[in-house]
Amino acid sequence: MYYIKLLQKNLNQLSLSRVWPSILKGVQTYPYNPKSYASMLTLSCLYSVPNNLRLTLDKCSQRDPSIVALLFALSFEWSKAGSYNRIHSLFERALADDKLQKSVLLWRCYLAYEAEIACNTSAARRVFFRAIHACPWSKRLWLDGFQKLSSVLTMKELSDLQEVMHGKELFIRTDIYEILLQDEDDI
Repeated sequence: MYYIKLLQKNLNQLSLSRVWPSILKGVQTYPYNPKSYASMLTLSCLYSVPNNLRLTLDKCSQRDPSIVALLFALSFEWSKAGSYNRIHSLFERALADDKLQKSVLLWRCYLAYEAEIACNTSAARRVFFRAIHACPWSKRLWLDGFQKLSSVLTMKELSDLQEVMHGKELFIRTDIYEILLQDEDDI
């Protein structure tokens, strides 16, 4: 940790060829350490080596899939314009892994990306149904879907989903009909 802080402090004075191997070694030794990934992103912004960073993050994800590596890869891609396909493939590749498929955080990020950033409601709808199939126990995931897709889902679908929630013993304090009526009154 101390070594990474020291490298981060002196990035401007050191050359890329001297710093990059140390950062790579840190990521390989501690694949769940966010500071290693943060240093890698900082370095890529200073020296603009996006393809090198993408290859490194892909190797890390293939060797030892983790939500930490994926979140840093996504944060890097969000800063680049026109990388919709790359972001989509990162999510799909991560969800294909058995270890990450049950990650509620990953599903919530994917749903938020499709609904709010990509503005693709049909894709967000598909992601939502896949998410509640993979993680039916997560109340937060269900509620995210209701909030983000309230304009897309019909009243019948919302009430059916609420019944499924009750069947899984996930309860919400307010009835869906009351929420939708309140939203209509606000408009």
